[in-house]
Amino acid sequence: MTTVEQVAGAPGTAVVRRARRTARRAFRPRRSWPAFIAAVLVLAAAVLAGAAAAAAIAGVPLRVPVVGDALEQAAGMRWRDTAVLVAAGGAALLGLVLLVAALLPGRARWTALRTDDPDLVVGLSRPALRRAVAAAARGVSGVRAAHATVRRRAVRVRVETELRERPALRGDVEEAVGERLDELAPLRRPKVRVRVRAAKA
Repeated sequence: MTTVEQVAGAPGTAVVRRARRTARRAFRPRRSWPAFIAAVLVLAAAVLAGAAAAAAIAGVPLRVPVVGDALEQAAGMRWRDTAVLVAAGGAALLGLVLLVAALLPGRARWTALRTDDPDLVVGLSRPALRRAVAAAARGVSGVRAAHATVRRRAVRVRVETELRERPALRGDVEEAVGERLDELAPLRRPKVRVRVRAAKA
C-alpha cells in the first residue's frame, strides 16, 4: 500500500529526468587530444605570425630556413596549382578529423549511477564495476574463478568451473550479475553476457 508520505517524497518525473541528464553530462567521456593538437597548431601559427610581424616592423626580415623557403614558394603559387589544392584539401581533412573526434564521445572511464537527484551525481569507475561483477559471479555455487570485462553497452563475464554437468550455471551467473547491477543501478544498464568453460587442471 502506498502512503501519502511515499507519494509526497517520491521524486517527480521531471526531477528524475533532470537528474539523469545531469549525470550523463557529468560523466560524458571527453576527448582532450583533438583540442590539444588544435591548440598547439594554432599557437605555433600565432607565434610564427607574431615573429614575422615583429621582424617586418623592425626592418629585419625573419630568416627561418624552412619557413622562408616555403613562403617564397607560396608567393609564386596560384590557387589553381596542384600543390595549393593538395595543401588545402589536407588542411580541410585534418580539421574535419579533429572536429569529428571532438564531437564523438571518447572511452568512458566512469559509469554513472542513478540517484534521481539532480544535486547528487555518483559514478563508479570501470575497474570497480569490473571487480563488483566478478565478485558476484564468483559467489555462484560451482564457479571456481571469474573474470569480467566492462564495455560501453555490455558486461562480459568468463567463469571457470570444475563441474562436468553445468546446464544451469550460465543462467545462475547471469542472474547473480544482474542482481548486482540492479543494486548498483547504472544509468544505462549494460547487457550481461556469460561464457562458461572448464577449469584447467
